[in-house]
Amino acid sequence: MRFPKAKFEQLTRRALDCRQCFDLREVVEPTINVAQPRSVGPGYWASRMRVVVLLLNPGQSRDDGGARGFLERIQEFRAGVRKLDTILAGQRQVMPSWGRPAGRFGEFYVRGLGLNINEIAFVNVAWCATRGNKYPQTVLGRCFQLHTSELLRLLAPDVILACGRQTHRFAGAIAALMPEVSVIRTLHYAHREGRRAEERELRRVRAALSRSRSARGAEPANRRLQPTAAGAVMSRRG
Repeated sequence: MRFPKAKFEQLTRRALDCRQCFDLREVVEPTINVAQPRSVGPGYWASRMRVVVLLLNPGQSRDDGGARGFLERIQEFRAGVRKLDTILAGQRQVMPSWGRPAGRFGEFYVRGLGLNINEIAFVNVAWCATRGNKYPQTVLGRCFQLHTSELLRLLAPDVILACGRQTHRFAGAIAALMPEVSVIRTLHYAHREGRRAEERELRRVRAALSRSRSARGAEPANRRLQPTAAGAVMSRRG
């Protein structure tokens, strides 16, 4: 299955044009005040098992040159003068160093879960950062319905790792959208459950991924995705 690049870029541009949550004053815009697409690895479509890591939101960046530089690059893509591929390739280079302490992101997903950043896709429920990292349920539900659900359909994953309790609320919506996809609920990489809890969780998730990979054989089957069920924006299950 080939990467539907044109559709991905179209969806991203539509998300970049979206201002609903800011215009409704449900949240306050930070320095990077537009949608922030996340990496789809160059090997994602050829991987034996397509895995999406679902996180809640892009964190609020510091108001510094790095944040302003990213905003400039994404605006250049929006204007048609920079390729999205180059932005996401640069993102993949720095992703392992994300987190506090530095490198926590890579420690959890790459070394802990054994994932290859070049073969997986990352998706946020909410595409925009907000001042103070505040996300009312109305904001999360709206973004999922308008943008994230369509992105998940486009990515057609075999497995979704729902990372963090807030993402677990969307398991019902995902099941309605793609009933054949396996959703594995797990910790957020910045959890505060402690080292022992993390080690147990990493073992559990690695085992679940291994079972899913074995069940799918050499290649994942082609699938016909179902339309979003009316009203199935969020699950009330915690």
